[in-house]
Amino acid sequence: MKIPNHAKRVFNIALPAIGESYLQSLLGVVDAFFIAKLGLLAINAVGVTNLYSMTYIGVFTAVSAALSVFLSRAFGAREFERTKSVVFHGFLLAVIIGVLFSIVSVLFAEPLLDMVGANKELKETALTYFQIVLGLTPFVALFTAQSASFRAIGDTKTPLWIGIEMNVVHIILDYFFIFGIGSFSGLGLTGAAIAMIIARIYGFVRLLVKSQRIPSIALKVSDLKLHGHLLKSMVKFAVPATLERLSMRLGQVVYFGLIVRMGVEVYATHNIAGTLTVFAYTIGGGFAIAATTCIGQAIGEKNLSDIKEYRKWSYIQTATSMTLITGILAATSPWIGKLFTTNGSVIHLLMIILIIDMISQPFLASVLIDTSVIQAGGNSTFPMIVTMIGIWGVRTIGVYLFAWKLGFGLPAVWISIAMDNALRAGLFSWYRKNKQLVRKLD
Repeated sequence: MKIPNHAKRVFNIALPAIGESYLQSLLGVVDAFFIAKLGLLAINAVGVTNLYSMTYIGVFTAVSAALSVFLSRAFGAREFERTKSVVFHGFLLAVIIGVLFSIVSVLFAEPLLDMVGANKELKETALTYFQIVLGLTPFVALFTAQSASFRAIGDTKTPLWIGIEMNVVHIILDYFFIFGIGSFSGLGLTGAAIAMIIARIYGFVRLLVKSQRIPSIALKVSDLKLHGHLLKSMVKFAVPATLERLSMRLGQVVYFGLIVRMGVEVYATHNIAGTLTVFAYTIGGGFAIAATTCIGQAIGEKNLSDIKEYRKWSYIQTATSMTLITGILAATSPWIGKLFTTNGSVIHLLMIILIIDMISQPFLASVLIDTSVIQAGGNSTFPMIVTMIGIWGVRTIGVYLFAWKLGFGLPAVWISIAMDNALRAGLFSWYRKNKQLVRKLD
């Protein structure tokens, strides 16, 4: 059986992107492994910092989505002067937002820690780590934007290889700065923060150097010109994408709080399930990147007939792989669960949750792919509206009513999540059939 060219191209772009996402997750895993040796207080300090760090990264990713959409179109149209301008303005937005978050994080570190319930001892332990990691977020923003510029032109291999290098650098620096070598006794938790930031800076610099060899995204001093109209258009696109991410994050905070109140076993099961399902979700994210790249370039090339093909094969590969992975996790959960706990009730509940999630995967695949497809088409507002309806009108209310008030527990939480995904998939399907998919970007 001959594999269609559209399917091959989507897969070839998605595979390195998936690998890069797993490597990004590995940065956190390595930190957790080393920091665990410093004690529970250190682990909790990293945990409260990550609550803000993940929110910031969500915003940087939204800004990078704007860069990807504008850049992929310009690249497809072979408008290389515009591609460079888009990259510059994407970097500019990333730096502005990164600096803003940095200032707030450093100046208001203690109130921010108070907001997540940190007691005096935890605040004292977390404060320096918090200020270093979040105070240097402009570098994280730049790294995210730089990676997006490579993906938008169809190069997902370079960010993958730089990700591998960055992880090696991070592991070496993490051990050195936390525990020390020879006469240097190490800096403990502060050392972990320093290692993380240096690794991110290394990744950005390596990508920047690599980008200078690619004419379409290489920036020279003469390219650093501010174009108010382009900047305004990118901001106009980025704002709804950012609000979508923040809405999702805030909704999770609300219903996670309800899950915590359901008991230790329920919350533990939910966390274990969330850890496992990341494997499938990451695959979907990789194919979503591929969909944005392929469709954006097709629009730039004015090959509009390719859009449906790229959407179709992105969805088919995403839904198939995500369902398969989650099905394997569900089938092997009696054994995988024992890696996390020996509690029989938790392991049994975990299998039920994973079965529910497996059934939900085709809907989640549609949400991931169609969000990218519609954004690549030039509309970031509709995905924002759909996400807000799903998260607040279905998921959060469903968790509150069925899982909390009526007492149906964790299965009701995951059924509510599945219903949210199903509703959003339906709304996206309606949009693709009834609305003009491709819109002009100013």
